[in-house]
Formats: sequence, C-alpha cells, structure tokens
Amino acid sequence: MRVPGQLSKRQSALLSAALRHIRDAEHLLAPEQPHTSPDQAYHLAGFGPECARKATLTNRWSDKPLGHTMGRPADPLLEFALALDPTAARYNPLDWGTRYPALSTWDPQCRYEATGTRTWQEVELLLGEASRAVQEIVAALWADGRLPDGSFEARRAP
Repeated sequence: MRVPGQLSKRQSALLSAALRHIRDAEHLLAPEQPHTSPDQAYHLAGFGPECARKATLTNRWSDKPLGHTMGRPADPLLEFALALDPTAARYNPLDWGTRYPALSTWDPQCRYEATGTRTWQEVELLLGEASRAVQEIVAALWADGRLPDGSFEARRAP
C-alpha cells in the first residue's frame, strides 16, 4: 500500500499542537521553573496524544465526534474512522487504555479541579505516557516520509 503524501494543513496543525501541549506541560512541571503548576501540566498533557491521534486521520469529519476522550468512549468511533482510512491504522491509535493506563483515565474536565488536586507523581506518570504516545506517532509519520525534514523540531521562543 502506498503511503499518502505529506500531512495536510489540518493534520500538521494538530501535530504541532500535540507537541506544544507536551512541551508546555513539561515546562509547567519543571522544578527549576519559578512557577510550576502540576494541575495545569496534567490538564495540558492529555491534549497532546488526543491531537496527535487526530493528526493521523485524513478525514476531518471525525475530529469533533472523537472529542478529547481516550480509550473506551472514543474507540468505537475511532475503529470506524480507521476502517475508512486504513493508512491511519498504521500509526496504532487504538488500544491506548492498555498501552497507556494513566492516559486512559485522563479527562478534559480535570481543568475544573481545585489547585493542588494532582500529585507530582501522577502528573509525571501521565506526562511520560502522553509524551511517548505523541513521540511514537511523530516518529512513525517521519519514518513514512509524511513530515518535511525539520518541520516539527522543538521551536523555542527567543
């Protein structure tokens, strides 16, 4: 099967957002930073894999219905989307509940939790899984020649 060309603008934007969410979460959890926020790091970390997963799908119709959920609630729709877009299945966006148990419990509603709800340990665990999920997708897309060289390197503000 021929791998399609480079990512669309929408897919590139989603992948860029995924990497940004992970970098921002890492920054918010870094102990050397003057202002850390484990709760906000937890909140942002979950969006990284969600955006990366959507970036693998060619058709944008599934973006809204998939929403921000991981695991069981989204899997049936994701399975349907993958049946229509078999190239995306190559990036293994299913069964994240087994591969990433901390990530599968993440819920975007955590943004409403009181400050101090999340422990450093649980945030580090989630962030590690979220980062792995995003990096696996980025690496596979790059290996397939779907990313322009250097297009998703970490960009730092001056």
